[in-house]
Amino acid sequence: MAPSPGKVKAPPRRIAASNGTRSIEQLRAELEVERTLGWLFFDIHRLLAKGFESRIKRLGLTRSQWRVLCMVDRVPDGQTQTELADMTEIEKAPLGKILDRLEDGGWISRKDHPTDRRARLVYATSKIEKFMPELAAAAKATFAQTLQGMRQGEVKDLIARLQRLKRNLGGADE
Repeated sequence: MAPSPGKVKAPPRRIAASNGTRSIEQLRAELEVERTLGWLFFDIHRLLAKGFESRIKRLGLTRSQWRVLCMVDRVPDGQTQTELADMTEIEKAPLGKILDRLEDGGWISRKDHPTDRRARLVYATSKIEKFMPELAAAAKATFAQTLQGMRQGEVKDLIARLQRLKRNLGGADE
């Protein structure tokens, strides 16, 4: 009895490679770690942000706003909108609107650049200091939830391994 047309298994497709010919299934198996690792990083980042965001909801900051605000607060000497756009990976025009809202809310101030009359520097205001304990508590609670069930040594090892991955990708240790 011949198999029905829907039940016939096609032979694996082959792809030429420098070390011989591999099937699509072999390539998928080889990429599984990379695909899983990539999705894990993406999902962890998304869930961390979502957890933190839910804890600071009463401050009325959007995810984009608090991301920008954190970057602004990290550089006390001020930074240009172009520098912020590079660090946050937000295009200049949408970043400008985010900065407008943060400035209207009293979170940041913008001042003329001392040597470049075309540029303005962005600074965090003292308002962030008022809310820093709440922001720090929200971050601490988010990471406590994330790392529950892990021992201190495991967390240190995880951080060291992640720092190595960052260095391998050309990022500097902070």
